[in-house]
Amino acid sequence: MPPEVSLINDRVVIWVVAQLHLLFAAFVLGAPIFIVVSEYLGMRSGDGRYERLARETMKIVAMSYSLTALFGGAMTFVLVAKYQQLSNFLFQRFYPVFGTYAILLVVETALMYLYWYSWDALAKHKGVHIGIGVALNAVGTVVMFLMNGVGSFMLTPPPSPESASLWQMVNNATWTGLNLHRFVANIAFGGFMVALFAAFMFLTSREERDRAFYDWMGYIGNFIGVGALILLPVAGYIYTKEIFAYNATISTLLMADKLAWFFVIQGVLVGLLFLGAMYYMWLSIQRVQGGVRFHSYFRGAFWVALAGFVVWLVPQNFLPSLTAEPSGPISEVTIPERVIFLGFMPAKGLAVSAMVVITAFVYLLYRQAISTGTMVWGQIDTKAQLALTFLPGLAVFTMAFMGPIREMARGEWHIFEFMADTTQASFLTPLGFTAIMAGLNTTLFFLLMAAVFWLGFKVSHQG
Repeated sequence: MPPEVSLINDRVVIWVVAQLHLLFAAFVLGAPIFIVVSEYLGMRSGDGRYERLARETMKIVAMSYSLTALFGGAMTFVLVAKYQQLSNFLFQRFYPVFGTYAILLVVETALMYLYWYSWDALAKHKGVHIGIGVALNAVGTVVMFLMNGVGSFMLTPPPSPESASLWQMVNNATWTGLNLHRFVANIAFGGFMVALFAAFMFLTSREERDRAFYDWMGYIGNFIGVGALILLPVAGYIYTKEIFAYNATISTLLMADKLAWFFVIQGVLVGLLFLGAMYYMWLSIQRVQGGVRFHSYFRGAFWVALAGFVVWLVPQNFLPSLTAEPSGPISEVTIPERVIFLGFMPAKGLAVSAMVVITAFVYLLYRQAISTGTMVWGQIDTKAQLALTFLPGLAVFTMAFMGPIREMARGEWHIFEFMADTTQASFLTPLGFTAIMAGLNTTLFFLLMAAVFWLGFKVSHQG
């Protein structure tokens, strides 16, 4: 950060409130998708665990919804107060979008509370109740798509934004990719957050029946999170390809210039998510009677994934930017010539593909072990619950770390090559400062979610 810019400035303030809003929004948009699916499975199978999972998760969503709105209002207030030129342009040109957003937000809120508070009243009319949940998810998805249109416009606006039609501004070069990426990411995020809640309840529950249920719930949440995580690199590739096709300057800044090392750290974070998921499944298989015969396969798969992880992290050089001059011989900041191929995209693409395929293979092994053995729910190593805490923490930090990258990809522009950012705090934040901000936002989010868990399922039950 430049020395003339104070630590607490307009950019940092909107960074915190916007990030917390997006994290809560990701949860309240992603979780209801499999809440409704879980309720449907419970109705069809007669397994009461699905019904309980759906209901308890929906209680967390209902309590978190107000925090989503609170931080959304705070973000709008800071944007209007401190970034008047940008906010005036966006509200004027996207007035129909924001108007539709406001109407749908009221509809979504009404559907959310109707879905939650009618659970008992519609117990004998499950089809109607599930229909309300489907409508809730449909409206929530449209709300997300609308705001993605505004966000993607700022990075990839159409030619002549002043004269472009509303549809041209919304349906810009990266709107589709951002919609897909956020939709998949929200499902993964919601799954991992359910796993976090299950781990919290497992570790604080005393009844064996409750511990067995929350062990199962953690397994389901991890399954949703890992399943969506496997699809996330594909969605990310589609989104990145759209950015590359739009403007080579942005793509160069992201992948080869000043932001390249951010993607190296992203590789560390995402790789750890895959390895952490595999570690949880390895611990989980130990509670399956007869599952020990699969251990050797797990070890082999882990080493293959670890090798792919290492290849993913190998950079082409250790320079901070394309224009940086090395202080010594160039050989000191580049990897040896005989392994230079590891720093190129073909090798990294193969490495990522191997990690995705291996993770899917491990999950299939896990499912095979469960189907051929006897699962003893509740009797699992405590380290597995700590893994279910680690994975959501890592997922939140990854979102908080990579979200600002899309904003910094605009460089000195509020709206790329159209409206310049002339504020004092306009600069590319260093890697270390970005990591600190991501850590701060992750900590704040976890403290708030811990309060929701505690108030909703511990304090209320004591009363």
